[in-house]
Amino acid sequence: MIAQGLAVAALLAACAAQQVPPVAPAGGSVAPPADPQAVAPTDEAIIRILDAAEAAGARLESLSCTVLLERRDALTDDTERRRGRLVISGKAGPSRRIGVRIDQFIDGSGRASEDRRSFLYADGWLIERDDARRQLIERQLVTEGTTMDPLQPGEGPLALPVGARRADVLASYVVTVGQLPESTLWKDLPAVDTLRLVPRAGTAAARDHAALIVAWDRATALPIAVVGESTQGDRTLARLRNPSLEPLAAEDRALVERPAGLEGWTVDRRPLKP
Repeated sequence: MIAQGLAVAALLAACAAQQVPPVAPAGGSVAPPADPQAVAPTDEAIIRILDAAEAAGARLESLSCTVLLERRDALTDDTERRRGRLVISGKAGPSRRIGVRIDQFIDGSGRASEDRRSFLYADGWLIERDDARRQLIERQLVTEGTTMDPLQPGEGPLALPVGARRADVLASYVVTVGQLPESTLWKDLPAVDTLRLVPRAGTAAARDHAALIVAWDRATALPIAVVGESTQGDRTLARLRNPSLEPLAAEDRALVERPAGLEGWTVDRRPLKP
């Protein structure tokens, strides 16, 4: 569903928009491989990139930006895009909240239409709000008594290393220097450092995802481009534009607050089965 730019969040929303069922982490997290050689760093460039990303993420308390999403279906080769807003509130940890608002849908022919939906991850729940249908769907992603930071390796079903420790990233993914695929989404991309992350067998991400490609802005060490490759061959791209680390404006803050005053709405609450 995160990650992923703080891209896991963009990908989280993209997957939710495609009605992909959420995956609950077993026991709250996935243990790293026992063999220390399996995660031994061998490339100084990888270490440098992950260390810079860890430091940048540790300083992050809030983020807001425009997000562009593109999804290509491997079976039909159809491509569709969505444009919206991404907001992250809170430091790394289970109290962190992620909000995504989708404003516009663009089909394969380039025709644009309004698509006003929003998604909020908060306290173990993914909440989808559809203003046009006056409908709210609440999906529980985390079992009672456990916690999850959806952006951290080993916790979320599609977690990205945003402020994560280098050791945790290497424990959850096989990491190599990567390259973004060709796309017009990257036409104004600044200088970036790019890694390819392949989920290790047995992790939550490995169930549905073949790989993640993450590009960090070399000037800020924050992720600004992400590609998610599913095990079925589908590909989702996320581009984060004009990111701000300033305190959230009122409109952005609303995206990370639980919906209220929904009289007359249909509310579909889907807790995890015991």
